Amino acid sequence: MGALPEQAVAQSAIVLRADQAEFSARQVAALALINPGLQQAPRAQLAVFFHYCVRSGLDPFARQIYMIGRKNKGEDREDNPVNWTIQTGIDGFRTIAHRAAERTGERISYEDTVYYDADGTAHDVWLAPVPPAAVKVTVLRGASRFPFIARWSEFAPEYWDAKQSKYVVAKMWRQMGSHMLRKCAEAGSLRMAAPQDLSGVYVDEEMAQADAEVVAGASEEATRKLREAAGLETSEPESEPDQPEGATAQEKQPQPRKRTPARPKNEPGEPAADDKPAPRRPRATGKKTATAARKPPATS
Repeated sequence: MGALPEQAVAQSAIVLRADQAEFSARQVAALALINPGLQQAPRAQLAVFFHYCVRSGLDPFARQIYMIGRKNKGEDREDNPVNWTIQTGIDGFRTIAHRAAERTGERISYEDTVYYDADGTAHDVWLAPVPPAAVKVTVLRGASRFPFIARWSEFAPEYWDAKQSKYVVAKMWRQMGSHMLRKCAEAGSLRMAAPQDLSGVYVDEEMAQADAEVVAGASEEATRKLREAAGLETSEPESEPDQPEGATAQEKQPQPRKRTPARPKNEPGEPAADDKPAPRRPRATGKKTATAARKPPATS
């Protein structure tokens, strides 16, 4: 009866075999049930994911390790290329780090976690209702120390809340902020302690901010489209109204000079119009002449 579980695993159509070099089509279809977007991943990216699964010893079908595609936030986000990230939980990180240390005859241990408030004061335990400003985790591997500090401003994800019309911290981070930030600090410290096994792999909490940016980008894009549909926003900056081609052409062409009409030619011997003498003014009659004119003639 003890051999039945092994036979069941050996007969599984999706179990990773030692002679495999990449995922089979059936395995990719099974992984797509866990992550629907995985079927859109290029073959080369799936090969990288397969390599991480084999190297880490984590089972992708048990959701111990998985690959997620994201698009960067920004203009024309839908046209941006997909960035694929290999992720696991903090337990998977711990498993990989412990296995890496065991191969070299070493062991993984921890120093006490340190929490910092906004003033930089260190605390052994975090009891305040607000989240810590930073958390420090130090992993020990053999005789080496690997401290890592995670700041709240760098890792806490914020989502757009349509009801409040503002960005708010994700619910899980609001409820367990110190615990979530400690996971990020521990993951960074473990990655430093086992770089050959954990480089390129991230825990879910580390990528929470990237997920928030994707959601925020989609939300902002949807809001912009709604405003455009309502006529409250234009997709392109307003420009000056175009002028008719005729008007533009007329403005560009130089205005023709007004030609002075030619003067009619004068007949030979006739003085030119400008050369005609001005009419004489009538000469005023003298007083004596005027008086004599008014006197009646003398009678004989």
